[in-house]
Amino acid sequence: MIFMTTRRKISATVAPDLLERALHVTGASNLSQLLDAALGALIEQEQEHRWLDAHTDHADDTDLPGPVVVDLSAAPWDHSE
Repeated sequence: MIFMTTRRKISATVAPDLLERALHVTGASNLSQLLDAALGALIEQEQEHRWLDAHTDHADDTDLPGPVVVDLSAAPWDHSE
């Protein structure tokens, strides 16, 4: 089943190097696909931050998740771009 959502046309000015890198890394076939994925990730990240901020008074509860720091500096992809 395919769900069609209402689309909204936007105009945006972005850093060309970030745009090219994002297209290359994600393999997105068009800007709409790329922006939808980026906005979804941004929303999810913000919701996680808000949840964690709201639960900081329970820092001694080991059942609650905490922030995860990820170091991708040694990841096996080309850093030259």
